[in-house]
Amino acid sequence: MLVRKYKDFDDLFLNLTKEILENPNELIDYSSGILGYIDNMVLATKSWDCTLDLGDFGYAKNKWNQLMRTYIDYDQLVKFRERIKNMSGLSFTYYFKQKKINNGSCLIAIVLSRQDRKGKWTKVNVLYRTTEIQRRFAADLVMIHHFIEELPKEICDIQRVIFYMPQSYISAMVINGYYDYFGVPRENLDDSNPWIKSLISVHKRSFVPGSRITTYQSMARMQKLALGLTSYDSLDADDFGIDKHFQEGSK
Repeated sequence: MLVRKYKDFDDLFLNLTKEILENPNELIDYSSGILGYIDNMVLATKSWDCTLDLGDFGYAKNKWNQLMRTYIDYDQLVKFRERIKNMSGLSFTYYFKQKKINNGSCLIAIVLSRQDRKGKWTKVNVLYRTTEIQRRFAADLVMIHHFIEELPKEICDIQRVIFYMPQSYISAMVINGYYDYFGVPRENLDDSNPWIKSLISVHKRSFVPGSRITTYQSMARMQKLALGLTSYDSLDADDFGIDKHFQEGSK
């Protein structure tokens, strides 16, 4: 089991991936093609502060609409916020919307917990099925940041956020689109590791000047981002909001 502690969401996103790049043999449990897998990961932060810019990772503004559509039942969220004001239990769960097809949704639920039945909620526990560490997780963190930020402050004093992931993965293809973000020199990579070897191979084959742009849309997006053939508008975390999304949409 991998257990790590971080200052905030920015620290978590940057330094988890950075550590994987620097110490793949210690963190990656196994690999399959371009994907490296880590099983049974627990990540904790003291703060939910988040200033991630989703544009840095090749996301456009419609990503937020997709997240809201995929995960948030707003009526249920409003009821959840009201119920935590009056209930006496030590834990309470908000379930994200779940897909009934393929392998199911990546995010399962958020569980609020506390040690005093009459006290404020102090901990947010985020339960996953799986996540893509180096890209999709960034969008998740922005959404979870707003989920916590918009909890009723009269009954919530969140001191810690903990993420539980039975499985997570990192893509040797996608990360090449914005590899420099993580600040690890390529010459320092351990090419004896199978996943790192895949990352280096993909970079040399498809992410250097003159590389042919593939017809595979997801990869082409990352190629164009890395090669400076396209750019994305800045999408700061503060540009979004759950309440903002649904309340503006209802007008």
